Amino acid sequence: MSFVRGMRFLLLRTAEYSGLNDVVLSSAWRSKQLLIICWHHVSIDDEHLWDPTLCISPSTFRSRLELLRSARCNVMPLEEALYGVRSGQLPKRAVALTLDDGESSISLRAWPMLREFGFPATLYWSTYYSLHPYAVFDPMLSYLLWKGRGAHLQLDDPPLNVRLESKLDRDAAAQSIYQAAKARGWTAAAKEDFLVHLSDRLGVDYGGIKKKRILHMIRPEEAASMYRQGLDLQLHTHRHRVPRDAPRPASEILDNMKIIESVGARRPVHFCYPSGSYAPEHEVWLRENGVVSGATCEPGLVQRRTNQYFLPRVIDRENFGPIEFKSCLSGLLPRMSKKPVMDEHGFQ
Repeated sequence: MSFVRGMRFLLLRTAEYSGLNDVVLSSAWRSKQLLIICWHHVSIDDEHLWDPTLCISPSTFRSRLELLRSARCNVMPLEEALYGVRSGQLPKRAVALTLDDGESSISLRAWPMLREFGFPATLYWSTYYSLHPYAVFDPMLSYLLWKGRGAHLQLDDPPLNVRLESKLDRDAAAQSIYQAAKARGWTAAAKEDFLVHLSDRLGVDYGGIKKKRILHMIRPEEAASMYRQGLDLQLHTHRHRVPRDAPRPASEILDNMKIIESVGARRPVHFCYPSGSYAPEHEVWLRENGVVSGATCEPGLVQRRTNQYFLPRVIDRENFGPIEFKSCLSGLLPRMSKKPVMDEHGFQ
């Protein structure tokens, strides 16, 4: 634990055991602000050990839902919560829950537990890989290299000769492969073929990974079923990217929108920036495509003056303890971690 995080944890623990956290959670200050929580992936197997910033274990996820319930948080549908902020009619302890990307763990792990607790949630669904039987290439590449950690990897194409003992070496290998794939214009099928080849070289059971559907996307029929059960489906671009060239941004939204509507969902109007990457000009792009809000990955609470196109959220992760998560609910931790996001007049 770093010195800064250690000091922050000490302050948060003091706030929790002194009762200050509960006071803030129920305060007039907190009642005027909305907390949006984000999860990406609830582990199907050991993914939280591979990347605890992206994935959390099922037991940790359940503990979060239990804390939401025991703290008497008002878990609200996203659209209703955003209206409440604007109108000044938020209930106390208001929280909205969001899920990013749409990997199969949403249907296999997260959504069943959310239904069990009776909590509404929004899935920002990136749709391209849902139409293909392939793993999502970038995270699966990293995951396979982690599964093969300690191996000596030799490849002819791209040329690599490296041991995978350290995270630094694995990250460097992943970057080399990613750049080769980009430079050569690999299709999704070519990327999948490479992953099969890589797993063979590493002695990793890729067939078993695929059978469990680790780092694969939900299927359209699963999205349709979850929507009928109450899951809100919203926009995350079709290919999980915001292109820089003018013609492509509209297609990323429109293709995404078309597939979401094709599973029977209502027309989506809320958006989440892929990888949390955003710029001021994106507000115009979203407005022109009929979108009314955009969520970032910047920590913070949503206030009445917050620009709806640059909403802050708290990204939960495996190494958050109960005290840190409870401090997220009260708003103390987001306040400590706050970075500049845009209000109605520009950057704060």
